[in-house]
Amino acid sequence: MRADRRRLDGYLRHVNEEMQTAKLASEVWLRSAPGHLVAENDRFVRSLVRGALARGDPGPDPLDPFLDDPAALREHYWQRVTRAKPTAVHFGAADHDELDAYFTVSAERSTSAATARARDTIAADSPAGHLFRSINRLTGSGTSPAESCRQVLDLLSTHWRDLVAQCPAGPGGVRPEVGTVLAAFHEALVSGRLGRRPPQPVPDAPPPAESADARLTDAEARELARLYLLGRLCFSDGELRLAQRLARLPRLQYALLATHLRLVAESSATAARLAADWGTTRVLLPFTEAYVNRTGYRSPVIDLSPNPKLVTVLCHNVLPAVAGELVGRQADEHALDSGVLAAGVEAAIRRGVFSITVGLFHQADPPDTVRLSGFSRRVCPAATPFARHCQRWLPFYFDRWPGASPRPGQPPDATRSGSGSRSGIPGRSTAGRGPTEDRAAGPTACPAYPAC
Repeated sequence: MRADRRRLDGYLRHVNEEMQTAKLASEVWLRSAPGHLVAENDRFVRSLVRGALARGDPGPDPLDPFLDDPAALREHYWQRVTRAKPTAVHFGAADHDELDAYFTVSAERSTSAATARARDTIAADSPAGHLFRSINRLTGSGTSPAESCRQVLDLLSTHWRDLVAQCPAGPGGVRPEVGTVLAAFHEALVSGRLGRRPPQPVPDAPPPAESADARLTDAEARELARLYLLGRLCFSDGELRLAQRLARLPRLQYALLATHLRLVAESSATAARLAADWGTTRVLLPFTEAYVNRTGYRSPVIDLSPNPKLVTVLCHNVLPAVAGELVGRQADEHALDSGVLAAGVEAAIRRGVFSITVGLFHQADPPDTVRLSGFSRRVCPAATPFARHCQRWLPFYFDRWPGASPRPGQPPDATRSGSGSRSGIPGRSTAGRGPTEDRAAGPTACPAYPAC
């Protein structure tokens, strides 16, 4: 069902192109819409994504002319990227001069590296320092730092309003400091006074009249935001090292590029219908992580090109999960197959790489002062449909690699097509099943933050 124009107008009012690039504009710009408007916009974006992402309907493979020549596929992908690269860079892609540079996995994204950075750089009495103590408290009970971070932020989001109300205001009614609130939170966590999550209010209900703001400096806000990104950095050093080797495999690169190109090709007709229905190409802004409109978002002309940022997103967030599946089987990159790829996509969802809880920051007076009004859980709106696309097509194109050896029990032609037909849709095997449903059907965010 088509949403009304009011919802699109509200989305465009609160999410301009620069904020759409960052997605979590609260951290980048220290500016956030009120929580109920954030939730309203999130639901609007989710409705767009559900109706517009490619579904992989049966039909001729749009990549058929390139599939027998990996070099030709790479050249086709790079030509599509370079003709629209200024737009892609505007929406978060790195401005690399060669395709290989996008296949990167940073060792700095490991749980241990992120924890060490926090330990070495965060002052104990800062807001981030108090939050880090709470994370360490749960980690000490055997939970991983990333999972501890998610649990702490979930509790903090639930109890934020009560915690602020219990902290005394400063002289003249000045809002309490965030550090004071987080210190009180840590004490309550240690003493066991924090209860389970109560039933949540209606997502777009207006906020209560009383304020739930606390204050901190710009620098403290940015430090706090860097710390809670630990909730998404859930991979071990070994998983990242193996992911780095996976990212260099020509066969896997072929599968990643083909999967991305297929998504863009199958989305073109849907994107055109969506823009026609709404009367503006700006309705395509939520899809800039996957593809960009070469002519921009003020032009009525639609000419989609892949955003190479998505390749880096997959390398950062999915390949380490694939590596984790191999590590669990005591195997290395040479054991990679289509079944492991499909399992890795599902593991990425399960491990929370497409969701995070963030602060709602607001610039305030005096200068260099920020208000924190609460926390909001953000889930990529495309997590489920995009993961299904990857689970279906990554294994399919991995097996379609020219000269690939048949899998045990399959004839060569079935191995190459996934369904016995060179242009057919993959069968409903492990690669065709949808991923585990994302547990949070609520607030949305960018799958790529921080991607590069």
